[in-house]
Amino acid sequence: MDEGEIYLKGKKVEIRGLTSARDMGIVRVHQELQVIPEMTVGQNIFLGREPKTRLGLIDYDEIYRQSDEILNELDADFSSRELIKNLSTAQMQMVEISKALHQNFLVLALDEPTSSLTSNEIDKLMSTMDQLRKQGKSIIYISHRIEEVFRIADRATVLRDGKLMGTVDIDKISKQELIRLMVGRNITDQKFNEKYVGTNETILEVRNLSGKGFSDVSFSLRKGEVLGFSGLIGAGRTEVVRTLFGIDRASSGTIILKGKTISIKNPWDARKYGIMLIPEDRKLQGMVGTLANKNNITLSNLSRYKKNGIILHNKIAADAWRYVNLFQINPPDIEIETRFLSGGNQQKVVLSRNLNTEPDILILDEPTRGIDINVKFEIYKLIRQLAEEGKSIIMISSELPEIISLCDRVIVMYEGKVQGELLNTELSEELIMTYAMGEYKK
Repeated sequence: MDEGEIYLKGKKVEIRGLTSARDMGIVRVHQELQVIPEMTVGQNIFLGREPKTRLGLIDYDEIYRQSDEILNELDADFSSRELIKNLSTAQMQMVEISKALHQNFLVLALDEPTSSLTSNEIDKLMSTMDQLRKQGKSIIYISHRIEEVFRIADRATVLRDGKLMGTVDIDKISKQELIRLMVGRNITDQKFNEKYVGTNETILEVRNLSGKGFSDVSFSLRKGEVLGFSGLIGAGRTEVVRTLFGIDRASSGTIILKGKTISIKNPWDARKYGIMLIPEDRKLQGMVGTLANKNNITLSNLSRYKKNGIILHNKIAADAWRYVNLFQINPPDIEIETRFLSGGNQQKVVLSRNLNTEPDILILDEPTRGIDINVKFEIYKLIRQLAEEGKSIIMISSELPEIISLCDRVIVMYEGKVQGELLNTELSEELIMTYAMGEYKK
């Protein structure tokens, strides 16, 4: 902190770091996962605060007993003895929340806690927040999802570009007024897919593909089309695109690209065939945070930037500046380490890195997770612009308004299988959810 004052229970305090904040009763759940994959759920929940036996040894039985109690309160579908690396992103998010809930805190700060949760998990989290509020706990809830703000908050403080825009009582302001305060202008529900720009040319066909977490999945992708994948978290959407990109191996099925059957054994094969994936977890899988923007942007196409064994630094800088200017990456600096950027600007860097390889097919897995409204709309426009330029897009999103406003067609998955295929003219949240929950009857 450069300047300012912090008061806790009416008393001025000085917070020198994480331990200092925790000792004062201030606990935070980070937007980006802060877990250790090789440890169990229980070990992560109690890390640094392990109960001890009479002999001074770590009491693992007590760790797992208390951890399971917390997980049961959240209706988690995994055990405290499970290794973190075996969990999905949504389950890891539940672990992060559990880590905070077991501490005796005064103030709980939640940063985008529902970005990877299913609707049922969100409902349970909201119920838990209500219980904590009744216990006299104070909660700071950071979210870009307007519905959640109106569902859980008493007051809302709006920041824009690092400046305070105001604090309002939720029961005295409309959603549209709050959005206007957030972005500085009116943003209405906008459909980006009213004009279909795709062609009848099938660029990719997947037949009866099976793999880890899904089976017998078939679909086609046309040139210039935005094809959405919807469904509940755990339905197999991410598993399909991971297999399509060669991260996981298919157990059976056929992939046909531009009329020819191909074999994708690893991401390098996918890259060679003009397929790129922007993963769900941008920090863990999409970028190297300690590299400068210029290095992240050019990372997937290094062969372009060397000649006779000499690295062409000027060309790296020129291409990096091109994307910084094109996507208005802020701050406009190719030398700054990407980890210091906001989530939205980090995502722009990851987009730049993938587009720098000039792919024909771009796969986007939750492309706007944890991103503010302004940057969301910039990415929406970019996706449709890429489609107009002839790129074929596969997009996974858990936000139904996003799917409805962007996609030309939508594949809905349920328990690892394709449950239905919908055209943009028939899309509605109710119909998508009916398919996603396996309730649609023909």
